[in-house]
Amino acid sequence: MNNFSNDETQIKELIEKAVLDQEFKTLLIEDPDEAMKNFKLTEVQQLLVKSLRREDLEKLTPENLEEYFSADSAVYTPDAEEELNAEEADEEDI
Repeated sequence: MNNFSNDETQIKELIEKAVLDQEFKTLLIEDPDEAMKNFKLTEVQQLLVKSLRREDLEKLTPENLEEYFSADSAVYTPDAEEELNAEEADEEDI
């Protein structure tokens, strides 16, 4: 059973379309607002999509797409370690 909420389903559909449709992938990179207009995304999801580079999308395939959305939709970011350390520092300050 899939536990994706409507918002999670929407971003998954958008990324799947970008992986499978080369023209849509180009639109997503060149004009993300236009590409996202038919998808109901949260503000955070929109920022995530706008931060994607062509290289990021090129790494995704239909075969590894599920892995991308696994682990409770955790998204890899190069700065994750840095953010984790910042969060720990914030907790110690309390």
